[in-house]
Amino acid sequence: MSTMKKSNWKLHREYAESVSANGPYRGDCPFCNGKNTFSATCELGQLKYNCYKLGCDVGGMFDTDMTAAEIRKHMRPADDTPHKEAETMELPAQLVIPTPQHTKHNRFMRRWGIVGGTYYDVQQERVVFPIYHKGRMIDAVGRAVGTRKQPKWYRYTGAADYYTIGDGSTILIVEDVISAIVAYQELSDVTCMAILGTTMNHKHFGKIGEYDQSVIALDPDAVGKTIEYRREIELWTGKQASALSLSDDIKYRMPEDMEKLQELCGK
Repeated sequence: MSTMKKSNWKLHREYAESVSANGPYRGDCPFCNGKNTFSATCELGQLKYNCYKLGCDVGGMFDTDMTAAEIRKHMRPADDTPHKEAETMELPAQLVIPTPQHTKHNRFMRRWGIVGGTYYDVQQERVVFPIYHKGRMIDAVGRAVGTRKQPKWYRYTGAADYYTIGDGSTILIVEDVISAIVAYQELSDVTCMAILGTTMNHKHFGKIGEYDQSVIALDPDAVGKTIEYRREIELWTGKQASALSLSDDIKYRMPEDMEKLQELCGK
């Protein structure tokens, strides 16, 4: 370690960080001996300090690391009032129970080894996965299986932020509904959550916080998000989370991925 004398600004900053560690500070300035002239605050990763005594040049603003408590506070919604209960979804006329004649639907289901629990959107040519809350269907997400130019995934009401399947003691976070269903079929003692994309919000974190153990395994092209969300889950819930970099999407059931997930989820 260098034995060189610290510069004045480093001494100022270190003092400001120490006195503002537990909240905004106002007191005497140790550098000019001004009485009750020194103030310092450190909030959301920004340190600000200043001495108001005429002639004292102590003052500055620096970026710092946010504490876990600050990050949790920053991630929480400003309005903590309970969200309104989602209304029951009115089933559109084009959503029907699939029959042997709906070949596109049936071919898609066979491809991924999924059996039952879906509708078929005959107008948009989508396999539709209903999303339930407290026994009521509040939303649905449809996967395009036709040749029409349309978004791959479609949300019917937007009332649900995630899709879950299973009632295990560990929650496994994945991207889409197909991955969630496949993981549920392959793994034991898990609840699988599809975040319906690569974006998470406080509703996702709130659900994850209900579990003592969580594992996040987004698709390989979202490995950066996987690592980022693992850290955010730990900060939000205060519990340790695991992250897995997959060799391929979960829906392809790669043996090495299933083995690693089983090990993580079985801890």
